[in-house]
Amino acid sequence: MTSNEMFGGAVWVAPAKSCTAPYMRKEFTAGGVKKAEITICGLGFFELFINGERVGDDLLVPANSQYEYRDLKKLGYPIMDTISYRIYCMKYDVTSYLKDGKNALGVILGNGWYNQCLNEDEGDVTYGRIKLCFRLDIEKSDGTRGQVLSGGDMLWAQSEITYNNIYKGERHDYALERDGFSKADFDASGFKPVELLPAPESNFCVQTCPADKVIRTIEPKLIKDLGDVSIYDAGEAITGYALVTPLSDGAEVTVRYADEILDDCTLTFRSTGRERKLQQEVFKNTAAGRGYFPRFCWHAFRYFEVSNNARPVEVRVIHADCPVTSDFESDNEILNWLYKTFLRTQLDNMHCGVPSDCPHIERLGYTGDGQLCAEAAMLMLDSREFYRKWLWDIADCQDVNNGHVQHTAPFMGGGGGPSGWGGAIVVVPYMFYRCYGEKEILEIFLPKMLKYFEYMQSRSESYLVWREEEGGWCLGDWCAPVRYEKPEPNFESRCLISETYVNTALLVRFMQMAVEISEIIGRPEMTAHLPELIEKYKRAITVAYYSPMTKDFNGNIQGANSYAIDIGLGGEETVRSTVMKYERMGRLDTGIFATDILSRVLFEHGNAQLAFELITSRSETSFWYMMTHGATTLWEDWQPERSLNHPMFGALTRYLFTYLLGIRQREGSAGFEKVLISPCLVNGLDRAKGHITTVNGKIGVSFVRTEKSVEFTVELDEGIDAVFELNGTEKALKAGVNVFKAEL
Repeated sequence: MTSNEMFGGAVWVAPAKSCTAPYMRKEFTAGGVKKAEITICGLGFFELFINGERVGDDLLVPANSQYEYRDLKKLGYPIMDTISYRIYCMKYDVTSYLKDGKNALGVILGNGWYNQCLNEDEGDVTYGRIKLCFRLDIEKSDGTRGQVLSGGDMLWAQSEITYNNIYKGERHDYALERDGFSKADFDASGFKPVELLPAPESNFCVQTCPADKVIRTIEPKLIKDLGDVSIYDAGEAITGYALVTPLSDGAEVTVRYADEILDDCTLTFRSTGRERKLQQEVFKNTAAGRGYFPRFCWHAFRYFEVSNNARPVEVRVIHADCPVTSDFESDNEILNWLYKTFLRTQLDNMHCGVPSDCPHIERLGYTGDGQLCAEAAMLMLDSREFYRKWLWDIADCQDVNNGHVQHTAPFMGGGGGPSGWGGAIVVVPYMFYRCYGEKEILEIFLPKMLKYFEYMQSRSESYLVWREEEGGWCLGDWCAPVRYEKPEPNFESRCLISETYVNTALLVRFMQMAVEISEIIGRPEMTAHLPELIEKYKRAITVAYYSPMTKDFNGNIQGANSYAIDIGLGGEETVRSTVMKYERMGRLDTGIFATDILSRVLFEHGNAQLAFELITSRSETSFWYMMTHGATTLWEDWQPERSLNHPMFGALTRYLFTYLLGIRQREGSAGFEKVLISPCLVNGLDRAKGHITTVNGKIGVSFVRTEKSVEFTVELDEGIDAVFELNGTEKALKAGVNVFKAEL
């Protein structure tokens, strides 16, 4: 849809170029209103007011996207791709906000992602000037209709927000505040006429994915008074901000945020981007007792510092409104910690319709991290519309000519690899279908997958993937614990396992998925060429990386065998070699992809005990290590070396439900239409319970194990077709509560 189709005769308007957070207002007359609906877009972010009242409680809207054309050659490394564009608009029913007679509509704009020009890690990523467009449709009681449109009769003025950036925070000067600017009787004599701008050339859509909101509040704890400032603890790593109130009129209040504190209780910004990405607010000319907070950004932090002329009232937790629809609890403290910590980390990284890698340093929709965690998030959260939106971000960042898929979606630069990152165009639609049963998504995305495979063939030599784009990264796995194997690893590799091996093995897995997808949608002819191609790539992997003597691939360094086993290579001897290695080692030595694949492969091949022991191991490369070092969110590395808020290693949290509790789908099922309950009983886990909420209803499983028996309870919502399986014996289940005992 074009801008004209979305907004009709409305015109895009803007303040002066120097202003990045204006008040904008329009007066109009209304009467006898039966229904009023506004379609509105403020780029980057906006807040809407009518007659002095804030409309709704959405934050940081509209959703982040590839808004419109910009010169990709200005990025950190040049990209010549031709990609697609999309802008989201909000619709609100505003009937109750209007009154008979004179009305006023007001908007505050902020930079958001659209005009992010201060963090230049990925080069010049800005799209252009902030701007606004809206169409207010009014239906009257007498049946007549009218419209109020943005246009040249609107006025603007500088708001109290004198500086705003998604990474670095805000500065407010309340001497500039215009209280009541959206009221009809407001004196706008100091306001100026808006500038008219051409409409962006893009695909305009109405936003249906959940917006960010204030989800909950926390009462912070005072850690230490340092004289000029005091340090507070939110008790957990969160995204949001502190609401602060000054102690006297006219105070200039400063707030700074960090994940960590030093021994003297001062903040350290080591893990949040250091001083060059300092997250802070400065509030000038404040009033005692009033609450102050940022409007167009979030911060990622556990600790925060407030100047001692103010006090925090509360901490507000902000992220996408994706409610938790699962639960897990057991007699194993590491598993309990993993479940809660993954959820917190994942939600901290869900903002503006994008699942990010971290919520502070980069804040980007990395397709590697995102595809790894997609199924876990879909199983454990009400995130269907959130991921539906991100699917289109992935599609938009694919080159329309050669099929190349970028490392971030929406595309904001960033390093990655052609398979682990680009493969999101296969994995995320597939997982979406598996969780929600929508074949239409597969029908839309299969041609895009095939285009991606063509690109990957162009980056292959002798059926091995060797390269991606000139001047860019070509990662395989990421963040394996190389410091245990090699004194000074290259930062850009972060792994010893071969990048070519990883990219090729993952590509084979994706092509296998595509063959399955073509069968699901009844179009097997679309992938008829893939089985032969798959075999050629598999033979190349075997020739280049398989050792007949050890039965290992790539020396089984950092979980290498698991990639081969996952695509049907190696056989039982390779499985046995893998088991022997990890039984001997007793810990994980894997990066983000192999950690997930190795865990699943072990469960699938009857080695649940070893998978459980690796997930719960007590070593320096373990979740236990994070837990015992005070982590409340998952780290980017097994050691606390950079970001302390990265969800990617938590992808295997899904196996708490699918294997330990045994909630899986029967072959050929999607959307949990046909369910198999088959728990993996392991030594060291005598009690566990949990549930997920699927599109077909809630499924709950619990068990209590004694020396001689196990008692199971399975709870099913009406309409779920499920069977229970243990040791090769199946039992039909009914809706409601099913309780039975099995002898050991």
